[in-house]
Amino acid sequence: MESLQNKRAIALERIVWWSVQMSLLAGIYIMYVQGNGTKVFMGLLTVAVLVVIALVQRRFDYPLPAIFASIVYIFVFFSVVIGTFGGGYRIDHFDDFLHVFSGIWIGYASWIILRRLLRNGGAANLPNSFIALYMLSFSLAAAAVWELLEFAGDKLFSFTAQGRDPDDTMIDMIMGLIGGLITVVVILTLRNKGKINEAVDKE
Repeated sequence: MESLQNKRAIALERIVWWSVQMSLLAGIYIMYVQGNGTKVFMGLLTVAVLVVIALVQRRFDYPLPAIFASIVYIFVFFSVVIGTFGGGYRIDHFDDFLHVFSGIWIGYASWIILRRLLRNGGAANLPNSFIALYMLSFSLAAAAVWELLEFAGDKLFSFTAQGRDPDDTMIDMIMGLIGGLITVVVILTLRNKGKINEAVDKE
């Protein structure tokens, strides 16, 4: 039977999803009026991705924990609505904040993947050092893949995700790694206090 806490998490996910979608559509309209076709295209791609996530969640009985999905939607809001449509990237360190944020939810994703690969409870037998190394490696690899996607988007679709200074790419990866480290600290702290099973089971 679905727990009350899980029902509330799912309800929150739906509210966040609709809020982000509405803000995306409003931003797309504004970009269209301003004649910015590149940002309109980027916005439509983002809307399509969120629709696919929602369909997968409904069709397969929420394979992604509702709290995790909500975090991803909030990240999309900050990165696309505030950053791309609202000019947030002109704010000092806004991009750094986003990469730390992305490192946090990617680190969380790595933990979810690990637990699902070891469905028989094997994660409980893994040492903290291995979990930390795994999550940090996952976060760094994901940060590198993200930079590759930004590079591809800039070259293929004339996006402006990457700066011309190569330091920008390295700093972005470092910020992502810091975000992953934050998640490692939180997960291992909960684990050492014996609260990690309860926290995961209620997702």
